[in-house]
Amino acid sequence: MTGRLNKKVAIVSGAGSVGPGWGNGKATAVLCAREGAKVFGVDLDLGAADAPRGIIEAEGGVCATHAADVSKAASVAAMVEACMAAFGRIDVLVNNVGIARTGGIATT
Repeated sequence: MTGRLNKKVAIVSGAGSVGPGWGNGKATAVLCAREGAKVFGVDLDLGAADAPRGIIEAEGGVCATHAADVSKAASVAAMVEACMAAFGRIDVLVNNVGIARTGGIATT
């Protein structure tokens, strides 16, 4: 890796994977760490965010995790506060969460 994110702090929302294997969020969190970032992994399911954390820490990186529902403003504010408390700054934000609303064209 090139170290393009050395000394940076990256929030990755949707850092966990749905089910086994590698999803976009898990891969992004791990790759940010491999590029030198301290990663703040966020997921609705804290257990899902812990999977990339384990990989990052096993490779010598730094990762903190946080549960948040990024569809709710108060939850996003708490996420930002928690990242600032953990790392003192935010340099990169990766919003890897899709929020779908179901229904007909008139209601969505």
